[in-house]
Amino acid sequence: MTYVPLRQIGSGGIVSDQNPYDLELTQFPDGNNVAFHDGYLGTTLGYTLETDQTAVGSLTGVKGWMAGGNSTLVVGGQNSLYRWDGTTFSDVTREDGSGNKVSYTNSPRWQSEQVGVGMLCNNGADTPQYMDPSDTEFQNLPNFPSITTKCIKPYRSFLIMLGYYTANDEYPYTVRWSDAYDPTGYPASYDIADTTTLAGENVLSGNSGELIDQLTLNNAQIIYAERGVFAMDYVGAPFVFSFREVFNDDGIINRGAVASFFNQHLVVGHNDIYVHDGNQKKSIVDKKVRRTFFNAIADTRSVYCQTITDRSEVWICYADADAPDSQSANRALVYNWSQDAFTFIDLPNLRELTLSEVIDPSGSWSTVGGTYAESSAYWSNVSQDVEADSLKIFGVDTENSSVFQMSNSRGASGSNINSYLESTKIDLDVVLGKATNNIKQINGIMPQVRGQGIISVSLGVSESPTDSVSWQSTVSYNIDSDHKIDFRSSGRYFAIRFESTSNTDHWQLTGLDIDVAEVASR
Repeated sequence: MTYVPLRQIGSGGIVSDQNPYDLELTQFPDGNNVAFHDGYLGTTLGYTLETDQTAVGSLTGVKGWMAGGNSTLVVGGQNSLYRWDGTTFSDVTREDGSGNKVSYTNSPRWQSEQVGVGMLCNNGADTPQYMDPSDTEFQNLPNFPSITTKCIKPYRSFLIMLGYYTANDEYPYTVRWSDAYDPTGYPASYDIADTTTLAGENVLSGNSGELIDQLTLNNAQIIYAERGVFAMDYVGAPFVFSFREVFNDDGIINRGAVASFFNQHLVVGHNDIYVHDGNQKKSIVDKKVRRTFFNAIADTRSVYCQTITDRSEVWICYADADAPDSQSANRALVYNWSQDAFTFIDLPNLRELTLSEVIDPSGSWSTVGGTYAESSAYWSNVSQDVEADSLKIFGVDTENSSVFQMSNSRGASGSNINSYLESTKIDLDVVLGKATNNIKQINGIMPQVRGQGIISVSLGVSESPTDSVSWQSTVSYNIDSDHKIDFRSSGRYFAIRFESTSNTDHWQLTGLDIDVAEVASR
């Protein structure tokens, strides 16, 4: 017998836009609920229910808030704002002059930012809301003029608005900013007519469409329009800011569809996903998953991004045709920048994701149970000081009014997760040094896999690039006790599928040793 070693299996991730027979052995044409772990491809982590708040109605936003040593979540509802401290879900909606909670205009997705120690929440229809850590409720952002804006974020010592609206007029192409302010507080003025302040505005080209979103990159604020990208740089008084066009061949598909990582931005455009450094941009999905991703989007309003730095990932979240709510993501295309590769995972219909410190900050290394092998955490995302308060991922499910903690279990809130990888046109021509038309016979496989539990391994064959696969057999492989899978199948092309459906089993594939021989040449 001759075993052929195949290494770095899956290191190229999922490449679903090309024909399976054109792929490298490091790439899989199909797979779901898999992720990279230290460079190895295997089952994704799951999630657990943090809190069920069905009684308060739909939840449409979430933001981690770290202030004064206390970690909480600010959770937005359609008409209210709440604060979750791990035990109590408090209504922190602004009160009117009579002490009654106001009802905010319907808020499909709150945009929230921590401004110094305070929290700023904006729904695009009402005056932005502000709350200090010691307050018990939000208030209208002090000193804010009688306008609304769909996007307001801090940059340096200013609050920047993209487009604004008065009772009678619209300014969708205008960037407006506050006076400079102390980061421990909020601006004292937004008066663009007052020459004693640094407040001002600038109109950008309407050729690029309405201004949608903004995110800091190095020392610049990058402004994303529908069909273009601009950079805003601080130059000081009297001009305060300078503006330049960065790109004019694509913009952003939705507010929130941009993420920052290692001095770059990842942006979901209208027909591409690209990264840029403020000067040069490149597609990262071309000939990989671009067609698959854009064909699957059911509603562009569902698209948003979240960086998970300690896993070297950006989650590109979206709703497909199976989503119960077209504005909430039931899927994510996960980009791993250390691998420059993609995978897909299922999500529990999340309207928004956020990172936060552990909501219950109590605890130390002496109170952490279990072993490192049993943990779903990484040393890189666990605090090295006395408190074990690593960053966590939280998401809000609009349909079920729930908050979930992500990537902290092996199951989907107790239910099974179906994870699989499948390659259907493996010809082994490169490793064997033989022509593809030769008939090969596989007699066995020795998987290099780590984890625990059972994997279902299926083997199939086909005779041409366009033939359907004839699946020959499926074997249950026990990671703890098995070392070899006996198969006997012959064909020009082989297919293999690794699959598990469990809330406890997990695996990571590192390589394969295949017992293969040429049996005919024709």
